[in-house]
Amino acid sequence: MTVGKAPASTTTRSDAGPTVSRLALRRTWKGAVAVAAANALVSVTAVIGYEAAYPDPADRVTLARSIGSNPGLTALFGEARSLETIAGFTEWRVVLVLALLGAVWAIFAVTRVLRGEEDEGRAEVVLAGPITPSGATRANLLGIAAATGLMLMVTLIGMTLGARGDVGADRAVLLAVTVVSTPAVMVGVGAVTSQLADTRRRAAGLAAAVLGTSYLLRVVADSSADLRWLRWATPLGWLELAHPLTEPRLLAMLLPYALALALGTLAWILAGARDTGAGLLAGAGAPRTRTGMLGSPLGLDIRLAKGPALAWALGLWLFGMLTGLMARTAAQAMADSTGGGLLGPLGIEESGTRAYVGVFFVFITLALTTAAAGQVAATREEEAASRLDTLLVRPVGRGRWLGGRLTVSVGVLVLAAAAAVLGTWVAGNAGSLGVGVADLAAAGVNTIPAALFILGAGTLAHGVLPRMAVALTYTLVAASFLLEVVGAAVALPSWLLNLSVLHHVAPAPAVSPDWGSAAGLVALGALLAAGGAAAFCRRDIESE
Repeated sequence: MTVGKAPASTTTRSDAGPTVSRLALRRTWKGAVAVAAANALVSVTAVIGYEAAYPDPADRVTLARSIGSNPGLTALFGEARSLETIAGFTEWRVVLVLALLGAVWAIFAVTRVLRGEEDEGRAEVVLAGPITPSGATRANLLGIAAATGLMLMVTLIGMTLGARGDVGADRAVLLAVTVVSTPAVMVGVGAVTSQLADTRRRAAGLAAAVLGTSYLLRVVADSSADLRWLRWATPLGWLELAHPLTEPRLLAMLLPYALALALGTLAWILAGARDTGAGLLAGAGAPRTRTGMLGSPLGLDIRLAKGPALAWALGLWLFGMLTGLMARTAAQAMADSTGGGLLGPLGIEESGTRAYVGVFFVFITLALTTAAAGQVAATREEEAASRLDTLLVRPVGRGRWLGGRLTVSVGVLVLAAAAAVLGTWVAGNAGSLGVGVADLAAAGVNTIPAALFILGAGTLAHGVLPRMAVALTYTLVAASFLLEVVGAAVALPSWLLNLSVLHHVAPAPAVSPDWGSAAGLVALGALLAAGGAAAFCRRDIESE
């Protein structure tokens, strides 16, 4: 009998990389195209809305004078330049907002592909083939880079086709390059944190902390003329320095892409210095056993949610502190401002401190709805990673477990809202805010119902369509935000605006809270959560 050679592997090292890249592109391109479509839509509607709201050149000059030097609005949206022109207004209105939207996509996409695959154990299957950890990281990053390039291309096409007025096709190209630069940087940041952290959740949290720090640095840089140099210390500061529609600076536009390349290279190097499934920040030596709060499913839920809850609370507390410190100055600048073109769509007719704080709490509502979607994602992750099986084989019912998860999620949202109120009140007292603690507390409570509705809707999606629950929940939040942004620029039908959960939240304390709408959101959210719980208790457990 002749002993033949073992059959050769059908996959060689040379073609393993492209296969991994194609898989990464396949998992991220849909989100990239969705963000690109939002980029084009928001930019075009901003131009149309400006032309409709300020057809008279005199009105545009009045707008530029009234809000152009407003420090409060500068802190929120960035430095305003040439607001009397379509190009200047569009640049100020859309660049930061769209950059942040793309940055959130980048964080979730890159940590899902790099760190998430290791959490689920699928990375080991890939690495069992003819490819090294560094090679797999490089291939995955090339796939995500291709998705980012697709985002840039679709954004560029949409903005170019929608160019009008003094926003020509050439400046539209520069606007697209600028808007996509921040997502590119966050791809690099997420790639590095995926090597440092030992779970996807922690990797995404570290990347989000970098994004939040970048935003705070930009706010500080815009708060004083003596601190403008700090803009060069943060990628979000580079956005302001780029001025793609008014005074283009190629260095500020291209610097983020250079940083993204450097961070991607660093992630590639770090991938070869750690074990699969481990993180470089994990402590050396035998870890100390911690069994606190592990005596019950609810205790476990609290322990798992403790880190994200503290992160959200700290972030919103700092945001509240900045708002409280700057609101007084903003009120003085808004005293002579009509503000109707920007604040009118929010239902804010007055100007001054209460108006500025009302706008701030609109952002808090958006943040809380995002946090609620994150809680749905965490619930789904326990099931997808098969960790839930360990609990359900014990005398723990599905309803009991999910009820505990929802209870903890509500607690996270309430804690984050309270932190925002506390930060605003403490800093406001120091800066003579002029808004009472009762009004601030009511404004904080007013932000919670929308988040509870999102939590209920996400729970229903988790019960009925578990594999699509996370995507559907975040899509609901993003769609609500985009409807508000577009609705502020053009006159959308009321039935379409009513589809946005944010549209049903009054911007307190600028106006009195609509407790009827708030109660309706809470009741509807509870009903959706109950339906989701019933569906969850009847279906099979579905892993990733």
